[in-house]
Amino acid sequence: MNKKSGFLALMLILALAVSAISQDDDENWRSFEVVAFGGLSLPSGSLSDWNDTLGAEMGFNLGLAGGYYFTEKICAGIYFDYTQFGIEDYSLKYRLYNAGVYGKYCFVGESNFEPYVKISAGGVWPKFATWIGPDKNVLRELSYDPALNVGLHVGALYYTADFGGIFLEVGYQMDMLKDAKGDYGGDEFKLADNVNYINIRAGLNVFFGPE
Repeated sequence: MNKKSGFLALMLILALAVSAISQDDDENWRSFEVVAFGGLSLPSGSLSDWNDTLGAEMGFNLGLAGGYYFTEKICAGIYFDYTQFGIEDYSLKYRLYNAGVYGKYCFVGESNFEPYVKISAGGVWPKFATWIGPDKNVLRELSYDPALNVGLHVGALYYTADFGGIFLEVGYQMDMLKDAKGDYGGDEFKLADNVNYINIRAGLNVFFGPE
């Protein structure tokens, strides 16, 4: 499955899920959410041993999101986040700029805790530390072509007020960067693999009710 068809399939699943579970809005007490978050990012797979000894170390992520509640339990929205990984013995970084859409299903109950699951899909704009030059002995942060990003997340919100609270979330991200191209001085560079990592995030979630 190529990147475009994978994105379309994910969006179709999200649309079908919203349609299948959708219910009467009369009792929906929230219409919008605004989310701010930050946390740790853990490299996985080949990213841990990337580019000839330039394996990524634990990094961080931060971002913003906003969504609309079709029902009390179902939300869809947009997000932007930034993820950065360090490299042992070098000051240069791996940087990932992500933007896209998400769908969230909340397990609403009587408790102050509200678990949820979330899927996301969008674009990623990578800037990776890369060996360049005729002898590949100069290290530089090089921009590569954008690619598809998909994620699966689980979390729980704790209400600290009637219209908001704090949350903790764990997510698995895949950036489909295999064969993404970069250019420096007329020389072409190509990434050898997809990029996988785990995000552990905490943040603030604020709701806005219907008028």
